[in-house]
Amino acid sequence: MKKALTILSVAFFAFALSSCEKCATCTTTEDDPNATSTVRETEICGNGREYTDQVTIYERTNWTCTEN
Repeated sequence: MKKALTILSVAFFAFALSSCEKCATCTTTEDDPNATSTVRETEICGNGREYTDQVTIYERTNWTCTEN
């Protein structure tokens, strides 16, 4: 029983530490000459796969993302 509790607690802490929230700032430039600012910027925050999927989507649409 002690072994099972030890294994479960180690697995829980490993999962908890690996799912820390990450943030990235993504920027792009607009082609609209009438815009007051041609640079658009957004911040993305998330955990694990959700975060990487969001960054991948922005980068595929010609945004540049840098992790904060």
